[in-house]
Amino acid sequence: MAKRTEHGNLRHEQGDRPTREAFHDRQNPQEVYLDLETGNMIYVGANGRTHFFTSGGQHHTSFRTTASDRQRNVRKGRWQRWVRLNEEKVTYGRTDI
Repeated sequence: MAKRTEHGNLRHEQGDRPTREAFHDRQNPQEVYLDLETGNMIYVGANGRTHFFTSGGQHHTSFRTTASDRQRNVRKGRWQRWVRLNEEKVTYGRTDI
């Protein structure tokens, strides 16, 4: 188990972050993005719950975003929107292919 930073402990104690829904939202996302700088996959669930997972599949962080936040990240070239390619097998790919 990874150690939390002091900031991580504080946020965990506050209990208002959407982390407990991270794995559910990754399996049933409303939107999916790739962070082009870090390579993290970003899964968005209901109410803007936004979860970052490393390329190795580990949960990195969660917070809430708005649709305009996500669109801005795409416009600025930070994130790339991905779409579901296969309904039977959960796979995603870039929207520009």
